[in-house]
Amino acid sequence: MRKLKYYLLIGITGLCLISCGSTPKSENIESQPEAEDAVAEVDDVVDVIEEDTVIDVSDEVEDDEEYIRSTNKLSDEETVTKAEFEGDKAEILQMISELEEIMAREDVDAWLTYIAPDSIRYYSTPANIRKAQKKLPNKAIVLRGIGDYFKYVFIPAREHKTVNEIRYDSKTNVRAGDADKEKNKFSVVYYFVKVNGKWKVHIPTL
Repeated sequence: MRKLKYYLLIGITGLCLISCGSTPKSENIESQPEAEDAVAEVDDVVDVIEEDTVIDVSDEVEDDEEYIRSTNKLSDEETVTKAEFEGDKAEILQMISELEEIMAREDVDAWLTYIAPDSIRYYSTPANIRKAQKKLPNKAIVLRGIGDYFKYVFIPAREHKTVNEIRYDSKTNVRAGDADKEKNKFSVVYYFVKVNGKWKVHIPTL
């Protein structure tokens, strides 16, 4: 009888060991797909970040190329930071947009507020107005003053012209015009000069 109880005890103990030893293996197998799912989610996030980074770098390269084109004629003594360039360009393009509205309604008084004082003095002189008149293709037009110069010379020279970039001749002198990158050409539409910290339109002398 004692032997029977002994053998029964050994058998029960063996079954317990077998069942306890197999449980961890079952849990490991079931947990493996969850780990793979977590890795897949991380990979998706990395792909999005890499794609966004590529786009940002491309835009930055284009901005740097325009900045270099705009400032490459400055002397070694003069420098314009990228922030200064961006500020100047934004201000000048805004002025040109306003000038287009002024030219559309031929508002001489408003136009004069955008013109550099030296240019106003020059084209208010009768002798210089006569020089401008001689250059007109239509000899029937008579320029009697700076108002006529605005109407018959300044406006026609700038109608339907595109301005998309600027070029520095110095920190206080800028040309604004149409940059054709395919043909490597820059067509000047406006000249600007900084007067007392503010950009004004400069009209070249004759």
